[in-house]
Amino acid sequence: MTALLAAEFRRMRSRHLVRIVAGLALLGIAIAGVIVAVRSSPEVGADPRFPLTMLPDVLKGTSIPLIIAGWLLGASFIGADWRVGTITTLLTWEPRRPRVIVAKVLACAVSVFALGMALQAVLGGVLSLDAMFRGTTEGIDASWLRETGGVAVRAATLATVASVVGFAVASIGRNTAAALGAGFAYLAVVENLVRGLRPAWQRWLFTDNAAVFITGGNVGLSFQRTMFQALVLLAAYAAALFAVSVVMFRTRDVN
Repeated sequence: MTALLAAEFRRMRSRHLVRIVAGLALLGIAIAGVIVAVRSSPEVGADPRFPLTMLPDVLKGTSIPLIIAGWLLGASFIGADWRVGTITTLLTWEPRRPRVIVAKVLACAVSVFALGMALQAVLGGVLSLDAMFRGTTEGIDASWLRETGGVAVRAATLATVASVVGFAVASIGRNTAAALGAGFAYLAVVENLVRGLRPAWQRWLFTDNAAVFITGGNVGLSFQRTMFQALVLLAAYAAALFAVSVVMFRTRDVN
């Protein structure tokens, strides 16, 4: 299992899509840093001065593309194996299918979490420089640090959950496009239909619970739920889909 995990981590790290996503994210962070620096003024009393105390809100906003990236990376990691047929080759080396798919999802989830934390750390570092030289760092204390760290961890955790969901759906559909299509259909159609026809079911929707988990509150929502409850529900959805993918992976032909 250790050798299998090591191999899957290497495969995840060497994937072109991971490098592309990371590169685009870093480019976006660099552009955002320049824009903030240009628009901010270092003079006291000037408007606007970029305050570093806004960083938690910035991380909450960037959690959405981070979650989408997690979904894409998870779906493509297993979807690419199905598309090019490397699943069959891998099973000749390790025929125990549950081990194979568990190793794959673990490598995917850990990698997405690490990438999410790293990108948010880079973004925080760039905006900190902007605040020190072109804005203000007033109000920065231990409470702010705990809040910022909490938001970053929650955003990376949600990206990880999304990667597992994307991985599971792509494995069930044996294609990356299946996960992307299912995700679009769910977000654009299913959730809107539920909100319109069954408002009482809103408390069970993925995006609403994701909002509760990220923001730490129920602002604008018609139900009350704690961050922990929202996380447990989202993790249960991911675990259920992954369990289905494991069962199907064990029983069907891989040729």
